[in-house]
Formats: sequence, C-alpha cells, structure tokens
Amino acid sequence: MTKLKTVLLGSVTAIAVTTGAQAADMMMDVKAPREPVYRCDVTGFIELPGTDICFKVGGYAMLVAYASEDQWDAFGTGAAYGIVPDGHTLEDTTGMYAVGRVNFDARTSTEYGTVRAYVEMQAVDNDTRTGGSFDLRHAFVQFGNWTFGKTWSTFLNLESSPVYTDLLTVTGDNFMRRNQIRYTQSFGRGFSVSIAVEDQDYTTPSAITAAGLFAPVWGFCGGGCAVVSNRNDVPDVVANIKAEGDWGSAQLSGALHNNAFRDVFLGSAPATVPGSQTDSEIGWAALFGLLVNTPATGEGDYFTFKAIYTDGATQYNQDNFLWTTNTVWGACNWLVPANGDCAVDTVTTWSVLASFTHNWSSTWSSTVGAGYQNVSAPMTVFNAGVPSLSSDFDMDTYEIFGNVSWMPVNNLTIMFGVHYGHVDFNGAGTTPAGGFDPFTANPAAADDQGALAVALDIVRSF
Repeated sequence: MTKLKTVLLGSVTAIAVTTGAQAADMMMDVKAPREPVYRCDVTGFIELPGTDICFKVGGYAMLVAYASEDQWDAFGTGAAYGIVPDGHTLEDTTGMYAVGRVNFDARTSTEYGTVRAYVEMQAVDNDTRTGGSFDLRHAFVQFGNWTFGKTWSTFLNLESSPVYTDLLTVTGDNFMRRNQIRYTQSFGRGFSVSIAVEDQDYTTPSAITAAGLFAPVWGFCGGGCAVVSNRNDVPDVVANIKAEGDWGSAQLSGALHNNAFRDVFLGSAPATVPGSQTDSEIGWAALFGLLVNTPATGEGDYFTFKAIYTDGATQYNQDNFLWTTNTVWGACNWLVPANGDCAVDTVTTWSVLASFTHNWSSTWSSTVGAGYQNVSAPMTVFNAGVPSLSSDFDMDTYEIFGNVSWMPVNNLTIMFGVHYGHVDFNGAGTTPAGGFDPFTANPAAADDQGALAVALDIVRSF
C-alpha cells in the first residue's frame, strides 16, 4: 500500500505541474491498465520483465573418460548384467563422451499455490563431429498438488540412490522418467502421500517364451507364431508414502501393471482368429528407500539403502539381463483357442543396494557401496523331455563400487570411480547335453563372469 500510495501521489504532482495536452496524456496514462507489481524472491530465479513469472535456466556440461576390461561394454550397456566372456565384444575398452544438459523452470504464485512448468533436455555425443541430438528428459506442469507430464516415476526414491559415475547404473538402482498424472498430499511433519497413473507402455514390456526367446521373435507357441503386445487399456497405478526430517527420509512405494499379450501366426495380422490367442496377467512391484544422516561420522555424511521387488513388472527394476520382460508365455494350444492360459508365469526380480558417503572436508568426499540383484523366469515345466529348449532362467548380479569427489570451486566436481561387477547365470539355459547356452544366443558364454570398470567425471553445473 505504501508503494502504491507513493506512485499515486507522484502522479498527482506530475499532473499539477503539467500543462494542456501533456496533462491530458498523463491522465490517460494513469487510467490505463497497469502491469502487475511482482517480486520474484525465489533463490536463483529472476523475474521476466512485464510478467509474473519467476524464471531459471540451469544444467551442466560434463566429460566422462572411462576404461574397462574386455568383458564389460561399459558405454554400451552401462550395467553389470551386460558383462560377457573375453572376446565376445569388439567394443573399445577406453573412451570418452560429452554430455550437455539444459533445463528451464518457470513458476508463478497464484491463489491455488505455485504454478510451475519445467523442461529439461540432454544431448550425449562420443564419436561424431557434431551429433548428440537433444532428448527430452522432463516436461511437466505442476498446478497446486497436481503434476502432469514426463518426470521421475512416483515409484522412485532418488534420495536412496548412491553417488556414482554417469557411465553406469549400479546394480539395484533404477531411474524411470514417465508420462503421468500425479496427486501429492502433504500432512505436515514431513509426511506426504502421492498417487499417480503412469504410461503403461514404458520401455514396451515384453514376454519370454518357454523356449527362452523374447517376443516377438520365433517362439514355442505352436504352429510357427510370435508373441506380441496386445491392446492395453489400463495405465499403471503407482503410489508412495514418504517421511522426511532432520534425520533423513524414508519411502515405501508400490505399483500395479497389466500385462496384455497376443499369440499370432508369423506374418499375419493381429486378428482374433484361431492361433491368435490373448492373455493377460497383473504384475506388481514394491520399493523401500531410506536415507539416514550420520553426523556422528562427519558433517554431511549419510547412509542409503534401497530394496526393490517385482513380480510381472520388471520395468520397475529394469537394469537386468531380461530388461522389461514381464511374463513367461507357454505353449498355447492353437488348435483349441478356448483352452487359452498362455501367460503361464511371471518374471520376478529382487534387489538390494546400500552406500555410505563421507565428507572428508568441504571440498573432498567419497562414497562406497554395493548392490545385488536376482532375476528369475521359471520355464522348466514346459521344457521337460525337449532337449532343444532352455531350462529355468536364474541370474544373480552383484556390484561393488567406490569413488572420490573433489570440488575445488563451487559447481565444479571432479570424480573418479571404480566398479567391479559380477554375473552368475546359475546354469540358466543349460541343455540336457550339458552345454551352457543362454537362450541359444551365445553357446560359448561362461556361466559366471566378473569385470572391472573405472571412470573420471568432470562436471560444471550452472
């Protein structure tokens, strides 16, 4: 009111000392619509002139240099499940790549709360003169308690993800950015609940046949056919409950996913004809994430823990050998379609991941941690007495890692990380002949294998 009063008094004074047409012009100016008086007091944001929008530009530039043993295509796979025997990849064991990331954040205070629009793009380039087209990471609108658009899945708990190099995704971690509609309600004292519907086609979930082949390639489904995704009218339902405080944070998440597949003759249209059976199976996933501050060991120190379990919803623990394969597809009776029951089982995964971060000083810190994951697809019952088919798939993966970070100046971080990964197929794919043959794709593969990878990250954020 004081500021407005000063403006009005100043206007009256100006009118009093202005003559003729000039005075009339000034009166018209005073009566004309005025731009809103707005103050942007959000740290790091600036006011867009003539608007009520607080605006911020951020991002970073990063170089990653890496080296790995021959068994680990660290750049191509980025996770320990991709470790293969010596000589089974021709990928470079050393390399570099650059990352450019930029984001835009626009906010306005309204009677409904803050209205926000956020967009983030990223480009990665490792071996071209000019390349690495920008890809969309985030694009969402927040209006009051609602979030609409693409951003981190409601299932995730990013606080319980350890600090490690950009090159890899540590065993047991997960990063999902999905299109969604989310509602979040806070209850005070650090408690909140979120519920969302999210796009069910994230990374296109698939089936694996009893022969050990991925849909939609040739499988053991009778008459020469393929398993393809069927129409799915149900989005994923995802929710979490979260608690935060000076002690740290904890979160429990859950998700439901409907698996819908169709058995079709190779080369035919997906019509409902004999030999084109459909089946569906509900999958689910759960996560527990924890971050505990440990001031007794040093200022800023903390411990993280994350556990994930999935049953028919592997995309919620996707960094594994079977990727987002959710169901086991049996030998459908294509002569008698009414028998149905093609989705005979589900793929299950479970993982645990823990880390500890210690700050040695205001500029030096380090993180150590380890993760473990098991993936299982039961198929033996369908393969009894058929020598050409695979046995049950059961794979264990573990990873141990450590890194040291130096921040010589604000917003510049130099980190060196070391990772050791190990995979054990537990004889998965073993045929009656006794050879190790994971899905007949790599007959000379080793049953278990370990490898080492190191990386240097140099990041300047803004």
